[in-house]
Amino acid sequence: MSADDGQNRGQYRHIEWTLSAVPTMDLRHLGKCLTCGERSTDSAVADDAQLWCLKHAGRTQHRSYELSAFQYFNAMITDPAAGGTASK
Repeated sequence: MSADDGQNRGQYRHIEWTLSAVPTMDLRHLGKCLTCGERSTDSAVADDAQLWCLKHAGRTQHRSYELSAFQYFNAMITDPAAGGTASK
């Protein structure tokens, strides 16, 4: 398509977004065995993920683990020109 074929080209512009924590979701914790890749179920209690790691170590003799904490977020447009709410 050439520039003078009469077709309009799309225009793009930056739109502002923000992340906010999902209020009904607590911080979650997950244990992962770095030897075999097996993972615990995620839990709101860090001790549950740590206990899974210890039990897995007892069953398998695997020695390397990762404990992760994560949270769920929503992305929302905050750009008033794009119909979002005003930025804070």
